[in-house]
Amino acid sequence: MDERPADARPGHGLWAVLVGGLLLMMELVVLVALVPGLWSQQVRESEAAWLRAGLGEATAGAVRARAESWYARLLVRPGLVAGTYELLLPGPQDLARSPELAPLATSPGWAWVQSRLDVLWVTIYQALERLAVLTAWWPYLLLVVLAGGGEGWVRRRIRQASFAYPSPLAHRSALRSMMGLALLAGLGLLLPVPVPVLTVPLLGAVLAVLITVAVGNAQKRL
Repeated sequence: MDERPADARPGHGLWAVLVGGLLLMMELVVLVALVPGLWSQQVRESEAAWLRAGLGEATAGAVRARAESWYARLLVRPGLVAGTYELLLPGPQDLARSPELAPLATSPGWAWVQSRLDVLWVTIYQALERLAVLTAWWPYLLLVVLAGGGEGWVRRRIRQASFAYPSPLAHRSALRSMMGLALLAGLGLLLPVPVPVLTVPLLGAVLAVLITVAVGNAQKRL
């Protein structure tokens, strides 16, 4: 008889990943459709200023360089960025072959399509830059995971020595909260407002508490 909780079943984790990916795609579609192009550019500039103020010019420059490298390698060099503009907007060659498209090229509809493409790629670049900020904090996050796991293990050993029972509810709630925290971090990559640099250490502190609770209340049969 399988006594594992529902959270430990492989299908549950796969379902959570699929739901998280779907929510990210829905968020991106809504942002591209609704966020003004000028606002997305202002968000990028404000967050860049906060990044320089919070991490220093050298670290901020390294983060930007890493994000630009990812953006160029994944999207620019394969031709994805230029391809979307060529596919959805009439270029000079298209107008030369079909002069009747000239009035359409100056219509508000084409300008709107171009602004949506601008928002799309600015949003994706911003997400890569925020991901680069996360990687810049990796020593702190690794320390958080080790500290939370160590604290939870000590509490579990104390509970075992005193013959106290772990709480399955606390263990399950902590695991679900960690999944929610991961989803929140993923959605935050596309958030259409400036994200403070100190958000990462704040999330790390919450993660440490959740790991402590999850490990400290782990069942005897892992």
